[in-house]
Amino acid sequence: MKNLFLSLFLFCIFIHHTNFAQKNTLTLKEFYDQIMAYHPLVKQASTLPDFAKQELRMARGGFDPKLAASYSRKDFDKKTYYDHLEGKLKAPTWIGNVFVGAERNRGDLLNPESTTDRNGLATMGIDVPLGKDFWIDQRRATLKQAKIFQNIALADKIKIINKILLTAAKDYWEWYFAERELFYLIKGLELAEDRFKAVKLRVTLGELAAIDSVQAKIIYQERKIQLNQANLEVKNSRLTVMNYIWGDNDLPLVLSDDVNPENPNWESNPTNEIETLVAFAKENHPEILKIKGKVNQLEVERQLGQNSLLPVANFQYALLQNMQPATESTRLNFEKNFKLGLDFEFPLFLRKERGKLGQTKIKKFQNELDLRQTQRDIETEIRKSYNELLNLRLQIAEQTSMVQNYQILRDGEYRRFLNGESSLFLINTQETKLIESQIKLESQKMKFEKARAMLLWAIGKAMWE
Repeated sequence: MKNLFLSLFLFCIFIHHTNFAQKNTLTLKEFYDQIMAYHPLVKQASTLPDFAKQELRMARGGFDPKLAASYSRKDFDKKTYYDHLEGKLKAPTWIGNVFVGAERNRGDLLNPESTTDRNGLATMGIDVPLGKDFWIDQRRATLKQAKIFQNIALADKIKIINKILLTAAKDYWEWYFAERELFYLIKGLELAEDRFKAVKLRVTLGELAAIDSVQAKIIYQERKIQLNQANLEVKNSRLTVMNYIWGDNDLPLVLSDDVNPENPNWESNPTNEIETLVAFAKENHPEILKIKGKVNQLEVERQLGQNSLLPVANFQYALLQNMQPATESTRLNFEKNFKLGLDFEFPLFLRKERGKLGQTKIKKFQNELDLRQTQRDIETEIRKSYNELLNLRLQIAEQTSMVQNYQILRDGEYRRFLNGESSLFLINTQETKLIESQIKLESQKMKFEKARAMLLWAIGKAMWE
């Protein structure tokens, strides 16, 4: 009879550390691909570089040529006071404005200096700043800052999407752990149920005391409660994972019950050495790129502020020519037919300009300090994540050995029980420790994958690449 129970019990309750059956596997990469393709917040973040391109287009608009025309006329008391027609094409350049135009002014009471003949007057000239705005002006500063904004927008995109993928990865591995915990608790419940039935039979045969069946039932009830809780956690974790999955019709997708997560690859080595990762992050982390972009923009602002300390000195020269059929006498005359102008202005104290420049310098200095501290924080985060990754790998290897040893202890304790050298309490204790150690092993694997995702996030490289 004992041999019969031994063979039946060992067949039913031997728990081996194996992977649960997977009909369909949703790998982490496939999960990322689905998020990148259809997640609304990812789509939103992907528009940031396009928005920056439009910002650059707007800045370049400051150098667009402008065509202007105007016409005005006044007639009163049988007199034509004035009849004014003017057209002008103005093209901004990096050194000033080039313009061409034509005007025709007639009238009985028109100022003589504005009067032209019946054909009108053509002008062609240039307007150049000689002091302030010679090296840089607001248009050029805006264009430079818009170009820098391209890098800031790209960094923002990586930062936002990486944050989404980090959270998604954590929830994905929580789902993995919930599924694995449920798997072991199901096995544990099956073991407790089989043992309860076996003990009841042996109590009926008079081989065990009636109290043993009570103890076996309590273990069965405890594991049933644990299983119910694990079922709830699996359902909720699957719902959390489904929250990231969208279809191409912008509708959420449902994760079928036969889909499971992939197994952790905890034996794989980190991609690069720690110093290589730190060096990459210090130059390419999204936060670093954003702060560097702000520093560069403030440098442009500083140059603009420095420029504001110069006096305003604008020089204008325009060549004049009557609009009539060309003859020898109407050829261009640069010495006689021209209009010349020079404007000069200079604030004596420059308090407004110096104050604004001082503020810009302080902001730039503050951002440079922020850059150094952020680099230090990022380096610390990378080293911590890297150390945790290595430590978890050692723990997983040790925990795997512990699971094997608990398996040996549990099996040995049962054999002793069949020989009358142990008790049901000791069997349950060893089996509970075995299940707990198996669940703890899965928890460490989950933590390992979370630490891997945290390391990738800390580096700042695009996690989806």
